[in-house]
Amino acid sequence: MTRMICAALLVFSGLASAARAADEPPSGGMPAPTESAPPPDGTAPGSGAGTGPIVSAGAIGEEAAAPRPADLSYGVAARLRWVTVPAWMLNLFTKKNVPLSSWGTGIEFFRRKSNFDLIASLSYQNMSPPDGNWLGKGHRAADETDYVHFDGLAMWGVDVSFVWHSMFNEWFGMHYGAGIGVGIIPGEILRISNSGCTDQNAGDINQCHPVGVTPNGSDTLPLPPNLTTPRTTVEDSPNNPHQFVDQNKPPVLPIVNILVGIDFRLPQVRGWEAKIEGGFYNAFFLGGGVGYTF
Repeated sequence: MTRMICAALLVFSGLASAARAADEPPSGGMPAPTESAPPPDGTAPGSGAGTGPIVSAGAIGEEAAAPRPADLSYGVAARLRWVTVPAWMLNLFTKKNVPLSSWGTGIEFFRRKSNFDLIASLSYQNMSPPDGNWLGKGHRAADETDYVHFDGLAMWGVDVSFVWHSMFNEWFGMHYGAGIGVGIIPGEILRISNSGCTDQNAGDINQCHPVGVTPNGSDTLPLPPNLTTPRTTVEDSPNNPHQFVDQNKPPVLPIVNILVGIDFRLPQVRGWEAKIEGGFYNAFFLGGGVGYTF
């Protein structure tokens, strides 16, 4: 502000001197030219007064966030599966059994780098086969065949998988991989001793069933209340049957995941993809899913 006032005063005094010189006749030749005042802001003429400092493009680039690599993406997917534990697998441990044919579902979160996926998933798998007779290997059919009911037996799983992709063209390819995890096992296994069983009829609930139960020709037995209440561990035998909770069911199990499948991409619709896959997830499975990559 002081500099501007001084400049204004200089300009004003210069104008006043010029006015006096115009009124008085010149003597002794031409008057000496007056020196022009410097610009108010102290910058040289023509230097672009008022412009800020020039910032280099490199400095701007350093401040900007580093861009994501072109081959890195993240995504989410949902899946639905048919789940089975077949008789031939159960026959490795039992003489008589009831195979599992059920379903499972889950949600997946993945990080994709080039053709490799790191997948974290949350899942639910129904692990309750139909009611029926079970007899373990090395056990006697006459007094160790049980009628078994699976009450809400399931598996809630958390796992991490490592999956590789091989795309044959822009819309079709395959994937394969494996993973590990932990499964929480809710529900109960309810057992009751059968009577009249032999190695030949142990799997037939119409011939091999608890005392006091009359089969009705269906795939399940109509157990009377006096045999099912209470659902606690009680003395149970072929001659005095009482349903009880099997205490051998583990609360937690490790998960082994092995999978292979085919991929479908939609080049015209960015991000969307689908898959069909099969494998083993503590039970054999076949299913599919849809996902979105962003």
